[in-house]
Amino acid sequence: MVNLVPEQKGNQTYYFLRHSSGKNQLKRYIGKKIPKNIEKLKADFLLEFYHNEWNPNFEYIYKNYQSETKSIPATIKLQNFESFGITFTYNTQRIEGSTLTQEDTKDLLIHGITPNKKSKIDTIETQKHYDLFVKLISSKKLDKITLDTILSWHGEIFKQTQIGEAGSVRTYVVGIKGNLDIQFATVPEIKPRLIKLFTWLDGSQKDMSPVEMACKAHYDFVGIHPFGDGNGRISRLLMNYILFKYDYPLMTIFNKNRKPYFKSLERSQLEENPIHFQKWFMKNYFKENKKYL
Repeated sequence: MVNLVPEQKGNQTYYFLRHSSGKNQLKRYIGKKIPKNIEKLKADFLLEFYHNEWNPNFEYIYKNYQSETKSIPATIKLQNFESFGITFTYNTQRIEGSTLTQEDTKDLLIHGITPNKKSKIDTIETQKHYDLFVKLISSKKLDKITLDTILSWHGEIFKQTQIGEAGSVRTYVVGIKGNLDIQFATVPEIKPRLIKLFTWLDGSQKDMSPVEMACKAHYDFVGIHPFGDGNGRISRLLMNYILFKYDYPLMTIFNKNRKPYFKSLERSQLEENPIHFQKWFMKNYFKENKKYL
C-alpha cells in the first residue's frame, strides 16, 4: 500500500508518497498540495517500486537461462519447446473448460490418438493450439506483432470451431458472468485499442523487461477482449511469444492456479490498477524459474 505522508516544516506542509517492502523503500516528494490525480500518481509510484524490486531477478533469469541454453543443439531446443508446448496447451485449454485430461492431451499431441467420448470441439482446439505454438517457435521470429498477426492466430486455432467468427473481432457486447462491473472495450473501441497496444509493443521499451512487457500485453489484451471466445488463450499465447522473441524462459499459467489467476485479473480490472495482476504474475514467473535465480 502506498502511503501519503505529510511532513510539517514550519508553517508549510509537504506531501510525499512512500512504500516499503522488506528492506526496500521508496519515497517521493509530490508537492505542497495533494494533486487531483493522486490515485494515478500512487499507481505509477507503486509500479516503479516493484519494477526496481523485480529488475535484478529479470537480469539473473536472463543471464542464467542464456548460459544454460547456449550450448544446447537446435534440435534439442526444439524438442524442449515442443514438450513445453504440450504442458502449455493442456493448461491453457483446461483453464477455459476443456474436457481433455493431461493424459488425453499427451495421447493426442504425441501419439495422434483422439480421446474417446470427449468433446470434438475441445479436441480440435487443443490440436490447433499446439500446432500453432510449434509453428511459431520453429519459424523465424516475427519482426513485430500486429493486429493482423493476432487475427491470424485466432483464425488458425478456431477456424473449425467458430465458423464465421474465427479471425475476426467481435461485433457485439461481452461481459463476465457474475461480475457486471467489469467493462471490456466497446465494439468501436476494439481495433483502435488493439492498434495502440501493438504500436506500444513495437516501440522501444528501454526501461521495461520483456517479462513486464509480456505481463502488460496479456493484461491489456484481456481488458480489450476483442473476440467472442478465445481471448484468454490468445492472451497467454501472446505473453509467451513475447518471452520467446526476447529469449526469456516461457511461462505456463497452470490450471491449478486458475482461481487466483482470475481473481488477480478481476481485482486489477475493477480497480483499474494493473499492479494486482502484475504482482501475481511476477510471483509465479519467479517461482517457475527459481533455478535461474
